[in-house]
Amino acid sequence: MAAYSRDDPLIIRETSQWAWRVFDNQAHLGHMVFIARRETEGSLVDCSSTEWQNLHFEMALYERVLTELFAPDRFNYGQFGNVWAQLHVHAYPRYSAAPEWNGTAFPDAQWGAPPIPEPPSPLQAEALEAFAAWLKDQVERTV
Repeated sequence: MAAYSRDDPLIIRETSQWAWRVFDNQAHLGHMVFIARRETEGSLVDCSSTEWQNLHFEMALYERVLTELFAPDRFNYGQFGNVWAQLHVHAYPRYSAAPEWNGTAFPDAQWGAPPIPEPPSPLQAEALEAFAAWLKDQVERTV
């Protein structure tokens, strides 16, 4: 994942504390990354109370939007920082049955196991940007 940039076409929402970025590999349809807006390589325990409250609100909004659009069976979250040190949280919607977007099915190959972004996303760069733009519109309609 590249460094955070406001010009990134995969950024679909920004608050004063967090930005939502559609993850490059959509093996799990709706896989999102919540990126801390302040520069920090810390972990979630380093969040201020305001950042925690805002993250909670944004995650609840994310779950509400994804539930309305694709009806995931559950959500998994992880904060790693192994490849990209900037504080960020991965949000993985999980599906027992393959959701669809724009005529493409997205089977959850790891259903019942920890999420691994495999197989490769069925969305290539142009389609990924189209998905991000569509999802941004869906989020804005919900807010």
